[in-house]
Amino acid sequence: MENLSKTLGTSFETSKAYNLVYSALDYRSLRQDIIASNMANVDTPSYRPKDVHFEDMLAEKTAQVFDGKSKSKVLKLAQVLPQHLPGLQPDRLTGSLFFRDGHLARNDGNSVDLDVETSEMGKNSVMYQALTSALKKHKGIFAYALDSGKNL
Repeated sequence: MENLSKTLGTSFETSKAYNLVYSALDYRSLRQDIIASNMANVDTPSYRPKDVHFEDMLAEKTAQVFDGKSKSKVLKLAQVLPQHLPGLQPDRLTGSLFFRDGHLARNDGNSVDLDVETSEMGKNSVMYQALTSALKKHKGIFAYALDSGKNL
């Protein structure tokens, strides 16, 4: 694809969803690390399990990419003249880190529940595998289309 981009002299994007999928993969990897940290601290006194909330931000970005609409209440800076520098708009989506409460704390104040952490890790792992499978399938379809066009 890089050769095709150089040939066309422009950036070449096969799908609008690529950036979203890669952001979702980054999120799933971060979430796996946080869950593993929670499990590692199961015996740490006064430790509260952490998690990251990312789905709302990803849904908003998806709506913006595919529908052209955004429900964001963030006011974007106007660029009146071309010589003006654009405002800082972060490319990467970031989630908000929060403490997962609602579980009974033990006598030492630790509220990590291994059953909850194990099930969350399993769900996260399945989501990561589904995203990588979808990405591989999409790339395979695109490669097949490019190879089929060579014979024309």
